[in-house]
Amino acid sequence: MNNFAYQLKINLKRFLLRNPFFFIFTVSLPAIFYLIYTKVAITDAPAGWNKRFLVSMIVYGILINSLSTLSRILSSDDKKGFKLFVKLSPTSLSSYYANIFLIFEFMNLIAVSAVALVGVFINKVNLSFENWLILLVAVPILCLPFALIGVLISFVGDENAVGALANLLMFTIAILSGLWWPLNMMPDYLQKIGKIMPAYPASQLSLDLLLKQNMNGNQLQTLFIWLIVLILILGLVVKNKGRKA
Repeated sequence: MNNFAYQLKINLKRFLLRNPFFFIFTVSLPAIFYLIYTKVAITDAPAGWNKRFLVSMIVYGILINSLSTLSRILSSDDKKGFKLFVKLSPTSLSSYYANIFLIFEFMNLIAVSAVALVGVFINKVNLSFENWLILLVAVPILCLPFALIGVLISFVGDENAVGALANLLMFTIAILSGLWWPLNMMPDYLQKIGKIMPAYPASQLSLDLLLKQNMNGNQLQTLFIWLIVLILILGLVVKNKGRKA
C-alpha cells in the first residue's frame, strides 16, 4: 500500500502539476466555450439552455481528458519505458493501471467542477446537492466508453500519431454528437450519425438525470453496446500486442 501511495504521489505530480495541457485544454477550454455560447454567441436562448449546455461542456471536458490526456499519458509511459520500469519494480502493472485510473477520474472531477462552478457563479445555474452528485459521479460513469477509446488510441504508435488521432476523433465526436450546438440544427443524415456516437447518449442521459426525467432506453442500449464493443476490441488489441512482445 505504501508503494501504491508513493506511486500515486509521483503520478499526481507528473499528470497534474507538470502537465499544463490538462489545465489549458481539459479544464479551461470547455469552461471558455460554455461562457462564449451562453454569454456571447446566444443571447436569446430558450429556458434551461444554460443547464443543458453546462452538461454538454462537462461531457466535452471528459471527452478531452479521455481521448487526449489519457491516450498521451499511456503512450508516453510506454514509449519512455516507464511501464518496463514498473514491471521491474516491486509495484505490479495492475497497481500501475489502478493508479492511472484513480488519477484519471480525479482529473475528470476537476474538469467537471470547473465548468459547473462557472455555471453556478457566472450564469447563476442552480445546482442542488443531488445535482452535484450526478455531475461528479454519474456523468463520468456514463462517459466510460471515452476512456476505452483513449486507451485504444494509445496503442497507435508514436506520440505525434496519438495526438493527431486523438484530436481528430475528439472534434469529430464533439461536433457530430451535438456537444457544441443542438443536433437538430444539422442535416438529417448527420443527425443519424450523431445519435449513434457515444457522446450523444452520454450527454442526453446525463441531462435526463439532472432534470429528473426518465432515462431513454435506446440511448442506454447504445451506450452499453459501445462499452461492450470497445472492451472486446481492447481485449483483442492487448492480446495481439502480447503475442508480438
